Amino acid sequence: MSFSPTKKMSKSRSRTRTSNWIKLTALKLKNRVQLQYENGIAIGLSHFASPITGMYKGRKVIDIKSKKKSVTRV
Repeated sequence: MSFSPTKKMSKSRSRTRTSNWIKLTALKLKNRVQLQYENGIAIGLSHFASPITGMYKGRKVIDIKSKKKSVTRV
């Protein structure tokens, strides 16, 4: 069983894939918005629930569990 490609990908094909990936990444960065929370401002993706508060469009959609601080023993 071989893990390498069976045929060589042409330069134009690989460059097209790379340019499309760059365009998609730029679009994702453009869609980032500043989200305001009680403790300050953070940057996140638009149309996603807040990972800090669990709110989307003014209503709670996911439950956020509080992180417990780990205790180290000496």
